[in-house]
Formats: sequence, C-alpha cells, structure tokens
Amino acid sequence: MQTETGKDRKQTEGPDPSLILPPRTGGDKPKALDPAREVFLNCPLGMLILKNALPAVASMLFMAFYQVVDGILVGRRLGPEALASVNILYPILAVFVGLAVMIGVGGNARVAVLLGAGETRQARRTLGLITALGTALGIGGTIVVILAFPQILSALGTSGELGELAGEYLIALCPFFAPMILAFILEQSLRNDGRPNMATLVMAAMAILNIVLDYIFLFILNMGIAGAALATGLSQSLVALIFLAHFINKTIRRRPGLGFAVPGGGIPALRAIALNGSSEMFNSLAAGLTTFLFNRIILSYVGVMGVAAFALVQYMLMVGVMIFIGMSNGTQPIWSYNHGAGHAGRVQGTLNRLLAASLVVGIIFFIMLRWQAGAMAALFIPGHTEALALTLRVARIISWSMLFMPVGIVVSMFFTSLEKAGNSMVVAVSRGLVFTVMGLTIFPLLWGEWGIWITPVFAEGATVLVAAFLVYRWKAMTNRQADLELVTD
Repeated sequence: MQTETGKDRKQTEGPDPSLILPPRTGGDKPKALDPAREVFLNCPLGMLILKNALPAVASMLFMAFYQVVDGILVGRRLGPEALASVNILYPILAVFVGLAVMIGVGGNARVAVLLGAGETRQARRTLGLITALGTALGIGGTIVVILAFPQILSALGTSGELGELAGEYLIALCPFFAPMILAFILEQSLRNDGRPNMATLVMAAMAILNIVLDYIFLFILNMGIAGAALATGLSQSLVALIFLAHFINKTIRRRPGLGFAVPGGGIPALRAIALNGSSEMFNSLAAGLTTFLFNRIILSYVGVMGVAAFALVQYMLMVGVMIFIGMSNGTQPIWSYNHGAGHAGRVQGTLNRLLAASLVVGIIFFIMLRWQAGAMAALFIPGHTEALALTLRVARIISWSMLFMPVGIVVSMFFTSLEKAGNSMVVAVSRGLVFTVMGLTIFPLLWGEWGIWITPVFAEGATVLVAAFLVYRWKAMTNRQADLELVTD
C-alpha cells in the first residue's frame, strides 16, 4: 500500500489558494481568470472525471452509432462485398488518419499542459498552429489521392468488384479530408476549453445527420458506396464549421481561456506536438498495416467472406473501443492540466479511477458479445447464412480481447497527456505492431484459421503486461520525487 506524501495530500484534499490566478509565465498577464483551469485544478476528481469523461464517451458513442448504422445500411443495400471494400481501403486512409491524430492528440495535449501552467497566450498560438497543420494535411491528402489514384488501388491489391467499390468510396471521400481532420482536432480543443457538453451535442447532431444522409443517398438516390462516403464528408464538414465558429467568436470577442492566435512556437512546438502524438499516430499507422496483413492472410486462408466477417466483428467491437477512447480523451485535460500545474497526486488518482472503470466496461462488453454476436451480425447482412456463421465463430474468439483492451488504450493516452512520449510509444508499438505481427506470423502456421482470430487476444493481453510495468515504474519515480521534495522543504 502506497503512503500518501504531505505534498500529495495537499494536492488532493481541496482547492489551493495559490491557484486562484495563473502564474506569470510565458509572458501572460493574469488579468482574467480562466474558469476552465480553475475547475480542472480544484474540482474533486470523481466529479471531474464524470463531468468530462461522460460527454466524451457519449460523443464517441454517437460516432460509433453512425458508423455502425452506416455499416448496416451499406450491408443491407449493397451486400457484404461493400463492407469488405471499406475495410480493404483502410490501410491507405490510415496514413492520413495517423498524421491527423498526431497533430490533434499531440497538439491538444500540449495546449492543455500550457493552460494548466497558466501560459494561455502560448496555448492559443499552439491551437492556431495545429489548426493550420490540419488544414494543410487535409488539402495535401486530397491532392495525393487525386494524382495517385490508380497507384493507390494497385498497392491495395484490389481487383474486380471489390476494387471498384473501394475506388468509388475513396474518390468521393477525399475532397472532405481537410474538414474531417479539423473536426477531429477541434473537438478535443473544445474539451480543453471546458466545453465537453457542447462537443457532445455537436457530435450527436453530426451522427444523426450522417444517418439521414446515408438513407437518402443509398436508398432514395441510389448513389451506391459513394453515397455513404458523401454522407460522412458532408456531416463532418458541418462539425468543423461549428467548432471553428466557436473559437473564432471567442478570439474576436477576446474572451478568457482558449482561442485562436497567430500560429507560433517554431521548431520546439512542432517537436513537442510530434513527440506527444507519435504513439497515437503509430497506433493508426500500425492499424493500417495490420489490417492489410489481416486481409491478406484471411484471403489466403478463408476468402472474401472471411474479410467480410472480420469487418463485421470490427463493427461490433467498435462500440466498446469508442467508449475506451472516449473515457481516455475526456480525461486527457484532467491529466494534462494537473501535470502542468505539478499536481502529481491528482494525476495518479485520476489514472487509478479510470483504469478501474474501463475494466468494468470491458467485462460488460465481453459478456454482451458472447451472448448477442449472432443477433448483431444479422442486423448487417440478414439472409447471408455463410457469412453470419463465420462472423459468429470469429466473434466468439476475438471477444476475449475486450477483457484486456482498456488497459492499452487508457495507458497510452495517459502517457501522452503527460508528454511522456517514450512510454506512450512503447505501449503503442507493443499493442499495435509487435505482438500483432508476431501472432499473425506464428499462430496461423500452428493452428490455421483459428490462429488468425486468436491474434488480437494475444496482442491485447501481452500489452497489459507492458503497460502495467511502465505505470508501476512511473508511480515509483513520481512518489520518490515527491518524497525528496518534501524532505527538501
């Protein structure tokens, strides 16, 4: 049992009068109180986690809901081949997604740490920087897809109907890359600004709009797979406009807290953003690579129906994954603000509470998948008995990964929030690449098709051991430093 130091006790028992105004650092003048900073540094942890994590989870659930409904509508209208085509396309999209995640997660972690330290002006300049970077990335991605479209499809190894469907989806989606990236970046910025409920309401409206447009484009206008891409692009573009309007309005009115400023920080800011978001970028890139490997191996051992079954199981897991990501994203400002302010006890207490809650959620989803996988799969492709039977078999095996998955997701975001890029990268590399590639290399040779499906379980379980070791080492170092400071005082 760990002993609470005098410093940690001071940090967790109540408001610190010294935090009433931000310190004079980074050239800021403490003229106006930042209400978001006061809440993150003084509110009781349990209430603070609920206030920020629940809206973030709701936001991610709305995203999962529209993606699942999107999959249901595509599957019912166009069949399992259309679902497989989107999954085949993911390795290419993962490159742009990875860079966007690096900018959004790394940049927003830096913004929150700066706000926690009272450096509001520099936080605003960092927000301006990541907004500019996200816009440039989106425009560049669109140009690359248009110019290299045939080469992209060739690299994916697609042909026939599967290749045509993947190409239609990609060419319809690529014009919306910039607003989609901005929507992702600015949603977390809104949470850093202490507006979690607004972020959730906007994402809910986006999900509803996406579903309505899906139905119109697929069933009424009969636009095919391109209609699904168009629905996603239009709805997320509206989200980006709303978020931009919020921060532009705050900037024009010169309200306290987070807003836009001239992008700045130079090479040090870019380096901090890249390092902070490196693990999350790697997670996305590794997901693209491993999806490519899974697809190739599944096609070799099982065929197209195997890819469709794997894609369906990913849709089922998506709700649980989105909850874990939402819990982590919602808690990120709490970690970052308190780390920036030097509140080690509050940082540690937040991690303990979040890990416990996420593990309970993982157990619940494991039970649900074991009992209801068949019924959920039937929502996507009713009447396709072969695909349904295969999906049920795959789900019963991969569902075990839900018992381990929360730890890797939460701990990776935890270290990113503290700007511990090395630790976060170790977790990401272990979970996203090393253990997955190891499993795909060895297990199918030993156990055939079953070895493919057991690989995600192995990867998530092994990552728990790595994450537990890193957290234990961080806690030991933090407690040691606090004891030394107490002795010095």
